[in-house]
Amino acid sequence: MNQAIDTPNIQPSLSSYSNVFPRTSKLPTQSPKYWVKEKDRYLRQLLIRDIQQDTGRELVVYFTNFASNSMISDNDATDLSELLDDCKTKDIDILIHTPGGIVDACEQVISILKLRLPQGYRVVVPSMAKSAGTVLALSATEIVMGVNSELGPIDPHFDGIPAEFIANDPTVSYTFQQIAQNAILRMHKLAKNVLSSRMLKNEDEAKVNELIQKLSSTQSYLSHGAVINVEEAQSLGLTVNYLQPENETWQKIWLLFCMYDYDCKQLGYSKLFEGERISLFKSLPSL
Repeated sequence: MNQAIDTPNIQPSLSSYSNVFPRTSKLPTQSPKYWVKEKDRYLRQLLIRDIQQDTGRELVVYFTNFASNSMISDNDATDLSELLDDCKTKDIDILIHTPGGIVDACEQVISILKLRLPQGYRVVVPSMAKSAGTVLALSATEIVMGVNSELGPIDPHFDGIPAEFIANDPTVSYTFQQIAQNAILRMHKLAKNVLSSRMLKNEDEAKVNELIQKLSSTQSYLSHGAVINVEEAQSLGLTVNYLQPENETWQKIWLLFCMYDYDCKQLGYSKLFEGERISLFKSLPSL
């Protein structure tokens, strides 16, 4: 894990920036050579501040480079926790882009978020939050989505095979069937816990169970990669804030996503955790 942080003596105010991102007439407070080395980060963090000014909420980013095959993993929770240490308020938006990952690691991330932000938080999904990433989104009080956003089914898999198939396959060993069944129950339990305590806390248990069954059954969406767009998410009864394509804040969020997507690929990052001041990144493994 690598970290970059700087605290210049003079922080330019938001009003000092030009109306056309990312141009400004002011020289950076950092040394020229250091600024050039870190310029991609500074431009992203400038846009983070602009989005925060729009929403009145602090924004932290949890971004995964899909080309790296990285997933939600054990150390992610502590990296997010460090970003939250730097936040000045408890009104937090968490921008996530992830293909999913280990359920235990997802639970750890959610646990830290709930302990640090007991009043709740919003999750912003500019592009994809799939599988366990969808469960992370379900833990929020509200999901911010746009035209490009998608969630997905939360049925657990083993090497691409749905756990539901394995649990019901008589040709599979009893031990493996039990492992698959436990994975299904584990995901159900986590999803029910997060929905019942936040987004659907005022709904009856039957409605929560119905939603979880739909999201976690292979018979509902027929593919683990199925797209749950904003309309489908709303039809499921999730609390969704849809930002139209022409919405200026959404356009800034999408620009920020494009910057992370490009920079992670160009700079060789598998994951990037970032706020308006702190930046933590994980490099792609060496060949």
